[in-house]
Amino acid sequence: MMMPHIERIKKRHLMKERDQGEMIASFESELGTEITLPEGSRLEEAITDDRRRVILYEGGILFFESDGMMIPSLRALLDDFVSLPEVTVDMGAIRFVANGADIMRPGITAVDDDVRKGALVAIVDERHGKPLAVGLATMDAEDIRSSEKGKAILSKHHVGDEIWEFGKD
Repeated sequence: MMMPHIERIKKRHLMKERDQGEMIASFESELGTEITLPEGSRLEEAITDDRRRVILYEGGILFFESDGMMIPSLRALLDDFVSLPEVTVDMGAIRFVANGADIMRPGITAVDDDVRKGALVAIVDERHGKPLAVGLATMDAEDIRSSEKGKAILSKHHVGDEIWEFGKD
C-alpha cells in the first residue's frame, strides 16, 4: 500500500469553479455516490513531496491519490461530504484497524448489501458506527457474509495515519 508522503506540499492552487465541478462529478461517478460540500466551497488541488495528488478543503485533505485512484479521507466521511458502503468490525478489531491492518473476515460483524469487490468501503466500529478506516473490498457483500476466514478489505487509510494527521495543529 502506497500512502502519500505529506510532510510537505510542493504545489497547491485554488481550483477554478468549473474544474472543481468537473472533478466532483468525476469522483461521484467513480465512487457511485453523491459528494455534498457546503454551498460556495472552494477546493485546492495539491501535489505532495512524492508527487501524489491531494484535494484540500479548509486545510484538510478530502481526497488523496493511491494506486491511481482518488480515495475519500476519513474527514470527508466524518463531515458527511461523502458516504461509502459500510463494513462493521467488532470491538476487538479496532486496535488493529487503527494501526492500518487489513480487515479479516472473523472481525466483521455486519456488511452493507452494496459492498462490491474492488470498490471503496468505510470500516466502522460496532459500538459507535464511526469510520475508522477506508478500504478496498476484496469480495462482494454476499461472499464476505458466507466466508469464515480471509482478508475481506485492504486498508487504504486509517485513523492516525499521515492523511488523518495532516492539517492538525
